[in-house]
Amino acid sequence: MVDGDNGLSVQRKRPREKIEENEQEDMEFLLLLMKFFLILVAICHRRKHRYRELQLCDQDERDYRRKMWIRLLDDEKVCLHQLRVTRQAFKKLCDVLVEKGGLVATRYVTIKEIVALFLHILAHDLKNSTIRSIFARSSETISRQFHIVLRAVMKIGKFYIKQNSVSLHEVDDKWKWFKGVLGALDGTLIEITVPASERGKYRDRKGNLSTNVLGACDANLKFTYVLPGWEGSASDSRVLRDALTRRNNLKVPQNMYYLVDLGYTNGQGFLAPYRGTRYHLNLWRGNTPNNYKELFNLRHSAARNTIERGFGLIKKRWAIVRHACFYDVKTQIRIINACFILHNFIRDEMVEEDLLREVDEELEEAVLENEVERDNITFVGVTDEWSQFRDNLAMEMFEEYQARRALKN
Repeated sequence: MVDGDNGLSVQRKRPREKIEENEQEDMEFLLLLMKFFLILVAICHRRKHRYRELQLCDQDERDYRRKMWIRLLDDEKVCLHQLRVTRQAFKKLCDVLVEKGGLVATRYVTIKEIVALFLHILAHDLKNSTIRSIFARSSETISRQFHIVLRAVMKIGKFYIKQNSVSLHEVDDKWKWFKGVLGALDGTLIEITVPASERGKYRDRKGNLSTNVLGACDANLKFTYVLPGWEGSASDSRVLRDALTRRNNLKVPQNMYYLVDLGYTNGQGFLAPYRGTRYHLNLWRGNTPNNYKELFNLRHSAARNTIERGFGLIKKRWAIVRHACFYDVKTQIRIINACFILHNFIRDEMVEEDLLREVDEELEEAVLENEVERDNITFVGVTDEWSQFRDNLAMEMFEEYQARRALKN
């Protein structure tokens, strides 16, 4: 009986031992699983930390590249080449855009950087990928900051493009013959990109897609009125008519006038040269005037040449207006306006003899397209009074010219 009880006791111990062994194995498996999990977490954490380190290194590298590029602008020649302004003018522009244009720096970008970015794009008309590599910024950041600065430049426009109401005849010798003159007026074509559905009306007489820009400037080559936006196919008469009748219109006081070329009719407010008579300065090399009409055209051309030089400076300085760019039409028109605003700012702040010398050389070599008569300004009617005014002015010039030559002889 005792043996039977011992056997039963042994049988009971064995399952208990087996259960304990199973529990121990389960515990060891759980410990192993936990170790594996901890190792996996450690690996993930290390990778994440390493990725974060790489990100920080990449960010540091981009910050370093930006800082180095901005630091290069401390060199006067580099600043002038890259931004088309001197260091002093660049600093002044940044201040003006902040004070009058409402430009604000952010946590990640400085005023100096975004203004430099904007000027660099205007000056060189580079692709977005190139700008990204230079400034180490994303395309989205570049586009957003460009438009922010563009809006600020447009805001300061009223401080730099102002219409003139005072005669320029006392400014210098070229203008002294034209009492009551406000400046010179003309149009220029600037290529733009337009949707396929609108290409017909933007195609100009040369077959290019462009906008017809009307401009008026003073003796200092500063623009007093600018009207971009008209289609390249629009005649000068339509553009001028719009300029005279729109809300922000071109103002021509009574008994005052602008000098215009052969593309405009000689009428009240717009003094044109004589037709069929030598006009452009290029044609006067080695020649002297023989009558009052020739003398008038020579002096008229010498004074009106300021508008050609003004347009030449705009296109010489800002590459973005020399070729069509990829922005939408509305933005392109605003960019053109901004180029004229910045041009006037630069005329106030800088002396740019070298650039102006290049413009003058190109004008001397230019084909005289204005000799071809274009559409007349039909709404500025030819009157006997205005024609007589021009004749009297021309004959007074010629009498003075003859008297001066007689004294020399």
